[in-house]
Amino acid sequence: MSAQIIWSFDFSLGAAINIPMPLKISQQGYPDIKLIAHYYSEPFTSPLYWDWRFSRWNNNKGWEFEAIHHKLYLAQKPADVQQFSISHGMNLLYINRGWRIKQFDYKLGVGVALTHPENRIRTLENNQHGGIFGKGYHISGPALNLAVGKHIHIWRRLYLNSEAKMTVAYARVPVALGHADVFNLSLHLAAGLGLGG
Repeated sequence: MSAQIIWSFDFSLGAAINIPMPLKISQQGYPDIKLIAHYYSEPFTSPLYWDWRFSRWNNNKGWEFEAIHHKLYLAQKPADVQQFSISHGMNLLYINRGWRIKQFDYKLGVGVALTHPENRIRTLENNQHGGIFGKGYHISGPALNLAVGKHIHIWRRLYLNSEAKMTVAYARVPVALGHADVFNLSLHLAAGLGLGG
């Protein structure tokens, strides 16, 4: 079988549900704060949830670079936590391996969490101007991606893309006088348009 190389680009909007996971906040001179964190995401409030990717398919196998703009807001904050969010955001960057089987795309990805934390712990606010290029972004830890999607062709090389995915990430993010260890397990639904094959 001769190789059929197809390049494509997708852009989708979507939403995620966060499964409660451990959160540990460590500050020098204070006892650790430990809890099972419940997060909400507000995907349709600015900044929006988005997902884009470049793909290269060779027959029924593909490679992708994917970026997901996920957001976390801590609900039910303990008394010492005035604010805890990663809303600009909990960005997940992946290299995915894909397999096209019977009209569905199955994907496994590995990558990193690129975070922009905003928090105020014990009335102390974190510095949002550190990190990469002084913009408050930090490469914070590893991430995994499992997904299944389907393309519906609309016109020529334009198609509708829909996808369900599960992401897992660990991020160590800065807080004033310390750091927080964030574990995130999320279920996502996304849909949008793609151009390619």
